[in-house]
Amino acid sequence: MAYWGKADDKYPGNPKWHPLPYHCLDVAAVAAIWMDKSPALQQNFSAAYGESWSQKLRAWILFFVALHDLGKADLRFQLKAIAVAVVAWRDIIKGVDHEISQQEISTFDHGHAGMAWAAREYKAWLATTDADHSVWSHWGSWLAAVTGHHGDFPKPYFEGLADIEADEALIDRDRIARHGLVTALEALFLQPVGLTLQDLPPVCSLPARALLAGFCASCDWLGSNIDEFDYRTPDVALEDYLRERLAQIESRRMLSRYGLLASVHDYAGLMALLANDEAPRGVQTQIDILPSVPGLTLIEAPTGSGKTEAALAYAWRLLAAGVADSIVFALPTQATANAMFDRVEAFAAKLYGQANVVLAHGKRDFNTGFQQLVERGQRRTRQGDIEASVQCAAWLASSRKRVFLGQVGVCTVDQVLLSVLPVRHKFVRGFGLNKSVLIVDEVHAYDAYMYGLLGEVLKNQQACGGSAVLLSATLTTLLRDKLLAAWSSHAVHEADTPYPALWHATGGATVPLTVAYEHRPPRREVDKECLRLAAAYPDEGLQARIVAAAKVGALVAVVVNLVDDAQRLARALRERVRECPEVEVDLFHARYRFTDRQDKEVAALTHYGRQASRTAGRILVATQVVEQSLDLDFDWLITQICPVDLLFQRLGRLHRHQREHRPPGFETPRCTVLTVERDDYGVFELIYGNARVLWRTDELLSGQGSLVFPEAYRDYLEQVYQHDDWPNEPERIACDFTKFSSEQLRREKDALQLTSMTVASFRDEDGRITSLTRDGEMSLAVLLLTADGCLVDGRRINAISEHELAEALNLDTVPAPASWTKLLHHCSMETEGPFAGVRQLVVSETAPGVWQTLDKRFAYSQDFGLEKIQAGKPPPE
Repeated sequence: MAYWGKADDKYPGNPKWHPLPYHCLDVAAVAAIWMDKSPALQQNFSAAYGESWSQKLRAWILFFVALHDLGKADLRFQLKAIAVAVVAWRDIIKGVDHEISQQEISTFDHGHAGMAWAAREYKAWLATTDADHSVWSHWGSWLAAVTGHHGDFPKPYFEGLADIEADEALIDRDRIARHGLVTALEALFLQPVGLTLQDLPPVCSLPARALLAGFCASCDWLGSNIDEFDYRTPDVALEDYLRERLAQIESRRMLSRYGLLASVHDYAGLMALLANDEAPRGVQTQIDILPSVPGLTLIEAPTGSGKTEAALAYAWRLLAAGVADSIVFALPTQATANAMFDRVEAFAAKLYGQANVVLAHGKRDFNTGFQQLVERGQRRTRQGDIEASVQCAAWLASSRKRVFLGQVGVCTVDQVLLSVLPVRHKFVRGFGLNKSVLIVDEVHAYDAYMYGLLGEVLKNQQACGGSAVLLSATLTTLLRDKLLAAWSSHAVHEADTPYPALWHATGGATVPLTVAYEHRPPRREVDKECLRLAAAYPDEGLQARIVAAAKVGALVAVVVNLVDDAQRLARALRERVRECPEVEVDLFHARYRFTDRQDKEVAALTHYGRQASRTAGRILVATQVVEQSLDLDFDWLITQICPVDLLFQRLGRLHRHQREHRPPGFETPRCTVLTVERDDYGVFELIYGNARVLWRTDELLSGQGSLVFPEAYRDYLEQVYQHDDWPNEPERIACDFTKFSSEQLRREKDALQLTSMTVASFRDEDGRITSLTRDGEMSLAVLLLTADGCLVDGRRINAISEHELAEALNLDTVPAPASWTKLLHHCSMETEGPFAGVRQLVVSETAPGVWQTLDKRFAYSQDFGLEKIQAGKPPPE
């Protein structure tokens, strides 16, 4: 009790320090209430530890959580606040009592030291010889989970651990204190349920260790909040202190106030999520048949058929049944995540009444409790940056991460994949996912590298009793089998499975749940034309047709595969409509500051969405950002060649909604596909990687007839993605596919290898980690700055508060293609701190809303985004 666990010279009351055992119990008390209030957490721990929930399993969890700061009972830690040590015990004088350097004191890591001291002293605690290390094999994993609460699993050794230049009496005092703490916690948590230190804790597998680490870190963050847990004089017996703290957390509804727990309304049926004039359709009619148990659910259904509402309804059922505590909704891009937020927010109001709903990539108001944790975390205690409340504040200050501690989080899939990558606090991400229903939309939209990571996420989710729902309109048999295998399942009767279908996997054989004939999607016929043009780029004739269509009132989308092509085409079309003020040409792609991209999303939904006025024609030139999850409705779609599954996603934006009137000539859906003149797909092959899929898609589209849905989903996808060669397949295409397949296997192995690296490899705030989740085109982060250190919105960087900086950088960073690495080599890029991995591009404003680099090689505008300026051409207006 004479060891301090927290100390703060600026603490508003007295004493200025908090005894170590009291702090340990603060954190354990948070853990106790959280587990007792959450059947989902109990299920997570039961699944992870492979045994039914019991008072004994609960006791082991609380015992080890309380041991998380064992390493603070060390002279080197206590000397971090020498004035406090004087008050807590006595003056410890350098030169008399010790010769420990200030550097050794300041760099002392109490988390790693706690693990190392335990490895050295556990035999004395447990009165065992443990000659075969069988006891440590149980204890080690538990201790690694809790003592590594600042983001890593510490090793059971610590260089210089016992080489303390101090009196033996002081060193011995620390040893006795650690043993005393362990014994006291045994009396508080283990003995009341019939356990002792001589009993072995349950086996702690890797998934269980990660779950416990994330849970312990979250409890430590809350248990370090001085507004909730005031500093106390060490004059209350530990048993009484724990009882008081438990009552306090309960009476103050602490976990609810911080948005970590909320009461779920009774499931009201899928009808509650639909408009008044709507009835369940398609896969929605089967949602109430699915079992309310943890598992992997695959939903295959056409674009616009209500998959999102089906997934949310099922998630509601799982939450109401106590199977999960929260929802994490992951989408392919920031644009799709942003568009989904309002729908999810409305759903959350029905689910919870008042909920903590967090959008990962956008400036949204903090939940009040989150805001308080961030503000309190700005206070620096004697522990400095390793203080749990500071770590918590840093985490919550970045919206990308706080999605995992809300009731409902909406994010890109990248944030989910980071839970299995070697970044700090990956365990908090994993813990947030394990207790949630993870919904991944457009699950077909990733590459082999990302599927390697997603497979690991699903394995962890299954191991910890979590649930996942995966949505796609265009799921191939190969990909479905891979996803099911990650859940230790396999499909049966897949050859004759009708479309649409649902698959609910709990391990072993999985039988599809099909939709009754009367609820299947209506037949939809899409006229297609295939134009072979140089570089598949709209020529003069097609550009004239596009403008003519807009003049008669059509909403036209032109989807191209390259941002450069989109920027060039938008300028060309604007030139053509210069004399037609009634026709607007819009541009939408991924290469914007996120704040500007949000404006572009809103404009796209306003002009082309379900509720658009449609009183005049309009043209949208866009890249792949429109092919997923955006509720847009076009009269005519022109698209460059792309893999058939992505083409079908784009077609989901063509005549998406039933309307009484369409412009003349566009009464029936029509798609124009632009492809190359020969079998050389050039840069498109680089983008999509798989020339065979492009060629096969091209071949099928070039044939006679129209596209008929829903039959085309299964028919075209299985043909394009079948493994066997087509009889007429060019030799080059077949050879390219062999190389592609080898490369896919390599990328998947790279992903798996990365998941096994140590967490110390990357910090969670490191800008470089964004490139770890994708093996694709947009992988560079560019920050636009003026020469005097301002963002382009005028804010001076050094005037932005520390806890707002992460959000500011998030909203002002522009994604750029990896191919620009050499072009941006002159940009400043730091290796440490919040700017790590971000290229700083210096620009100056040349016109309102337009910035250029001094060498005039790059320009940025709110309309066109970031672009290269062609040599010999004037800069953009």
